[in-house]
Amino acid sequence: MAGPVYTFGPFRLEARERRLLRDGAVVSIPGKAFDTLVLLVEGAGSLQRQQELIDRLWPDTFVEPNNLQYNVSLLRRVLEGADGVQLETVRGQGYRLVADVSRAGESSPVRRRDGTAQRTHVCKAEDGTRLAYARLGDGPPLVKAANWLSHLELDWRFEVWRHWLDLFSRRHTLVRYDARGNGLSEGASVAVAYAARHPERVSALILVGGCARGWRAKNKPRLTQAFEAMMVLMRQGWGGRNAAFRQIFTTRFFPDSSQALAEEFNELQRLTTTPDNAADLLSALGDIDIRDQLSSVRVPTLVLHSREDAVVPMKDGLELAGGIAGARFVPLESRNHMVLPTEPAWARFSSEVEAFLAQESLR
Repeated sequence: MAGPVYTFGPFRLEARERRLLRDGAVVSIPGKAFDTLVLLVEGAGSLQRQQELIDRLWPDTFVEPNNLQYNVSLLRRVLEGADGVQLETVRGQGYRLVADVSRAGESSPVRRRDGTAQRTHVCKAEDGTRLAYARLGDGPPLVKAANWLSHLELDWRFEVWRHWLDLFSRRHTLVRYDARGNGLSEGASVAVAYAARHPERVSALILVGGCARGWRAKNKPRLTQAFEAMMVLMRQGWGGRNAAFRQIFTTRFFPDSSQALAEEFNELQRLTTTPDNAADLLSALGDIDIRDQLSSVRVPTLVLHSREDAVVPMKDGLELAGGIAGARFVPLESRNHMVLPTEPAWARFSSEVEAFLAQESLR
């Protein structure tokens, strides 16, 4: 299993060389146990479900769960006594590696270009689910709702998101969180619904590439059939090393990206969630319908949308803005769902965002 070099606690994992070092000394691990460790490290902090691990470790062979359990028991011995590293068993579900993992050569904790460190915390939802959130920067709080496959640590290591996070944390305390399943709460829709339900907690909204209705809520048979077929394929091909299937999503998100950025986004998608979670999250997006809540939003709202967005058509952004009293709609001359720093539309996007935030800070 080829891959990058990871560091966590006293360990250095060289996936390509199939070597693990602890405090500089080589640790001997059998082949499948090593592969298991690579998968757990790549998904550190997230639940790795037992059957999905088995399918990835033995893709063409039927094996009993005790084969995976044996690998995990070997890894527990290897990791024993390491500060800040814990291999958790989620009974009846799978395993979670709890560790601060970074790629070799990258700083940990995550930092902005000016050296400011991201502060990561964990809270519990009402049902006991552990959710991670992070703060970065100083100033008035600015909360970013979770989007398609977000990850507090990995987002900073890929060019796809880095320029956005730098912009929003420049003069504010940027607050982000990892949603359940690690991704897709459909950020704009969640932000609108929250503002409608808790007007006393929200002073302004910035909605980028958002919609008021998901694909299933639009009641278009051909659209529904296309997404349902996509979910079936996701469960089969999402987690593989071959990025061909994930490239379908990357091309829709970033039709004008460089090859290097496209490869980064392919890898970000794979590392951020499991095949079943990816399909479930896409299904959740289909059920979104906040049209009846738009009129309840009473805060200044800026809506930005790429004219040729292939993920969420611009007419969806216009519907979103049209339902919020006083919302300002800004079309961006771009084909990318998320504007990249290398295209002219980024200057318009960043200037509109900074002007809006500056104006709201004076209120």
